[in-house]
Amino acid sequence: MEERNDINKYRQKKKRRNLIIRLGIFLLVIVIAVLVIVNRETLFAPFKDMGLKVGKGGFPVMLPGSTQYYLGEMGESFYLLTDTYLYTYNGEGAEIASIQHGFQNPAAVSNDKRTLVYDKNGKSFKLFSRTGEIFKNSVEDSIVFAQIGNTGRTAVVTTSTRYSNFLIIYNSEGKQIFRWASPDEKIMGVCFGANDNSVFVSVVGEKNGELRGNLVRFDISNSESESWRSSIDNNITYSLERCSDGIYAVTSSGAYLFNEQTGELIANNSYTRQVYGIPETDGARVVIFRDSGSNGETAVAYNERLEAAYSAQLDNAAAFDVNGGRLYVLGGNKLSVYNSALEGIKIYELEDEYSNIKIINGSAYLLGYNTVRRVSL
Repeated sequence: MEERNDINKYRQKKKRRNLIIRLGIFLLVIVIAVLVIVNRETLFAPFKDMGLKVGKGGFPVMLPGSTQYYLGEMGESFYLLTDTYLYTYNGEGAEIASIQHGFQNPAAVSNDKRTLVYDKNGKSFKLFSRTGEIFKNSVEDSIVFAQIGNTGRTAVVTTSTRYSNFLIIYNSEGKQIFRWASPDEKIMGVCFGANDNSVFVSVVGEKNGELRGNLVRFDISNSESESWRSSIDNNITYSLERCSDGIYAVTSSGAYLFNEQTGELIANNSYTRQVYGIPETDGARVVIFRDSGSNGETAVAYNERLEAAYSAQLDNAAAFDVNGGRLYVLGGNKLSVYNSALEGIKIYELEDEYSNIKIINGSAYLLGYNTVRRVSL
């Protein structure tokens, strides 16, 4: 009898152990499934464009008939935004897709995988991959500008009848996840933080008859209050960018670098010259000024303390880009290359004059009157 009881206890213990194992496996599968669903955009993005059937590549790429063009970068690919279509191409100049956007006044911003096209002063916007439309959406008021994050989140800034501006954040599926209204400050710039979980907003208001500029951080999961707010004096922000060393703002009369987590001012400078252009930081922090004396442009490179370290006189800078610590400047039928110390290291003689330039994967893509050309660097 005692032996039989021992056998029964053993069987019950084994059943419990098997049940616990099966329950553990079931819970593990559930957790993995939830993680895949939550991060599906990031996990499956690299496979979306596999097996694309594209046409024959080659340069020059003839421009489609249109009244306006914008040349943009999307990873190792490029795109053309016209008044009616978004055209995407691979790095060899082969057309991937042509998609009608339907906007009256289109503008675009992009990251490595996505392009956000919005109707400036209209009420609609669309998010595209290289191959087609991902989602479309609309807002109640007119769109002033928009921005895209690294994971597919998008920020749309609109006018408002009740407030100065509205900032609306959407996830990668086009669902609204954050909304902030500014009662008495105009939103001048927006950039996303790491993993798009925070957003930085430059605003300008008025107090006692003077402009007051500020940089504000919001954590998107908490729309109730600001994480921090830091002053940028009486300046209007021209450019706002998240860099490896902080949040970098270029304004009408100076540049600022803030700690991303605390809002503490790390460095700043001031200048009195007119800002002509601000290339995106990529190994070199450059601001291009209009030189009233020579009727040309001057490029100034700043160090990590935002001190003016180097400068170079430019000749007719029609367009420019910074890539890998080098400044590339289009002027007339020449492409001039400067190193991080703004020393001229090479000049490429071009067949024609071009209006825009993007440096992608070791080549310069140039937008001309009726073609896109590629120059190997």
